[in-house]
Amino acid sequence: MMTFEQMKADFKAKFGTSFDFLKDTGIYETPLYKFLERMPKGADLHAHADAILPMDLQVEFLKDHPELVITPDWQIRFIGPGAPYGSRNMKECLEDGLTVDDFRRVWTVGGAPRNGYVWDWFEGIFTKCGAICTTPALVQDYYTRVMLYYHSIGVEHLELRSPFFGTREDAQARAEAYIRALAAVRKVAPLFTLSIVACAGKNDAWDPLFDLLMDNAVWVWKNVKDGDYDLVKAIDIVNDEDRSYSLARYEDRIRKILVENPGLRLTLHAGESLRGENEEISIALRCGINRLGHGFNLFRYPDAEKAVLEKGICMEICPVSNAMLGYCRDFSQHPAKRYMESGIPIVICSDDAAYQAHSVLTGDYLAVVVGWDLSFKQLRNLCRNSIEYSFLIPERKRKLMSWWKKEWTAFYNSSENS
Repeated sequence: MMTFEQMKADFKAKFGTSFDFLKDTGIYETPLYKFLERMPKGADLHAHADAILPMDLQVEFLKDHPELVITPDWQIRFIGPGAPYGSRNMKECLEDGLTVDDFRRVWTVGGAPRNGYVWDWFEGIFTKCGAICTTPALVQDYYTRVMLYYHSIGVEHLELRSPFFGTREDAQARAEAYIRALAAVRKVAPLFTLSIVACAGKNDAWDPLFDLLMDNAVWVWKNVKDGDYDLVKAIDIVNDEDRSYSLARYEDRIRKILVENPGLRLTLHAGESLRGENEEISIALRCGINRLGHGFNLFRYPDAEKAVLEKGICMEICPVSNAMLGYCRDFSQHPAKRYMESGIPIVICSDDAAYQAHSVLTGDYLAVVVGWDLSFKQLRNLCRNSIEYSFLIPERKRKLMSWWKKEWTAFYNSSENS
């Protein structure tokens, strides 16, 4: 069997440290990718609803749900009044000659026009695919598939960013669908756990809904449980940092929510910017974050970087997403390598894998293994961090850590690494 170092060297010789997870499909056949795919990863602490299933599995999901149709302009719609003329379900699309690659061109950032603003195309994908989980039954099936996929790649805990739109009844129905999906998954993976980070947004479309979404988040936190445990663990605010409203617009409301609801955690998207000239990370720190989402541009702000280090705030790093959205093309230049080396705790996460890669999370580990030239020990520490810095309560964290240590020992022994 090839050693870990040999696999890294061979991969780097072929692909270098700058590669595209949608175009360089040979990545997925390399010994290093396959090695990391079977590695017990522990948890994914930053993944967005409903953007997780790889495109081949998303197509399969849609094929199994003829109540969802694809319009002539590639939008997913729930069948019924209002579905445009010419809409077809996925089975009909495939019978008419469309392929997974056709959907990959319109439903991933790989289809973004050259010299355009990638985020515009990226946001458009959410508009096109936003109805994929229109009903509680669809939510249940989609996330059953999602969690079984994670289980197959050595992930036993998912922290999902999810908004709760509509009335309290709508919010509760979606949350209960997650619980039913979790129950189905536990028939195969008894230890699997799910936590929700309830989201609001800060652009023109989301902003009028901010208070409603946060009210729904608190309602679900208090009223929907996974047995004796909270389903919702934290709140977050998302969207393009360069052209959306600043976190300053929401700072007082965030503080009020946390004061009125002790025990609710906070992780905020901040520092995910092409310009990197704002106060988003400092505002997030003032709000009392428990973790920092992305934080790509932290190096631009020495005082904030010092505060993150001194407070031991964990950073949720999403390397594939950062590359596909244009923040960092060469993984060896990703600033989180410096953060890790300085002692700031980091976790490796997937973000919006359905729209940015052919798989989930494995590629993110591959990007940092190659780009940062990680040792086997450093790789192990990153996987351990995903459990240690999760929002699980201590009892559940201990159970997950015990499982992971046993799995890692078996993986280590079978890999012949030293």
